[in-house]
Amino acid sequence: MSTRKNQYSNLFDEANQAWDAGERKRAFQLFLAAAHNGEEDAFNSVGYFLDHGIGIKKDPSSAFRWYRRAAMRGNLAGCLNLGVWYRDAGNLRRSKHWFERAFAQGDGSAAYELGKIYLRQRSNASVRQALLYLTAAVKSKYISDDEREEAQGLLVEMKRK
Repeated sequence: MSTRKNQYSNLFDEANQAWDAGERKRAFQLFLAAAHNGEEDAFNSVGYFLDHGIGIKKDPSSAFRWYRRAAMRGNLAGCLNLGVWYRDAGNLRRSKHWFERAFAQGDGSAAYELGKIYLRQRSNASVRQALLYLTAAVKSKYISDDEREEAQGLLVEMKRK
């Protein structure tokens, strides 16, 4: 690893340590510095901080741009967050695209989100898709306990119908 790349990775690591220590403003500044210097893992973190107003005033349009930068570089969390962004904006077509990209990288949360989207469509084909995605979500290592539990509940509900 080059010295320059190592320097930006160190900024990213230092930002995570500051966040863990509750130093939100400092963490944001470090993530931003790392991102401006090309540390791709920091792109999603900057977006997240802006999206949720962590250490900085909320700025949804800037958050979107940082999520997009992360997602366009294949960052799993960036793809997932962009999917959430589009879902919340009501654009399910774009949302599915980004969730599918995150799922292709093994993300169980994306499978859970896709399952919910397909379940709402209520056609026979979409219910089959929902079943596949929710089953994948339940089996995934990369999903929150709450999402896994809800996915299991949705599967049980689907079997009753």
